[in-house]
Amino acid sequence: MLRAFNPVLAVGPCFASDAEFRKARQALAREGMTLLSARTQDEAALMLCETAPSVVMIHLSLDDGSPLAVADFANYRRPDARVILLGGGGLMADGSLFAHVGNAHALISGDMPPTDLTALIAFHAGAASMMH
Repeated sequence: MLRAFNPVLAVGPCFASDAEFRKARQALAREGMTLLSARTQDEAALMLCETAPSVVMIHLSLDDGSPLAVADFANYRRPDARVILLGGGGLMADGSLFAHVGNAHALISGDMPPTDLTALIAFHAGAASMMH
């Protein structure tokens, strides 16, 4: 069973629009999760200090800051959080990204349908909660 406040952090342009973000937030709320958003590396670091997300979803095309630095900070500050990297495309398609991002649990393309993305988030949040 998930905690009543089970934060999930989306870093960067993980959703194509504000409407998609709101739909994902509503879908995750029905599963007992709260979807939070950070647009920059600094915002993400602050949120990782203030909350304990079970899942950190990071878009690899983060404009303000480094997505790998966010993943590294999440690994340091919240080692139990599962990191989902979005927008991988052909980037390190050989799987070597997982050697560089020790807490990465998924590398997916940026064009995944929002309903599939929220299902993936819910799965990893549930798996993370089982580890506690």
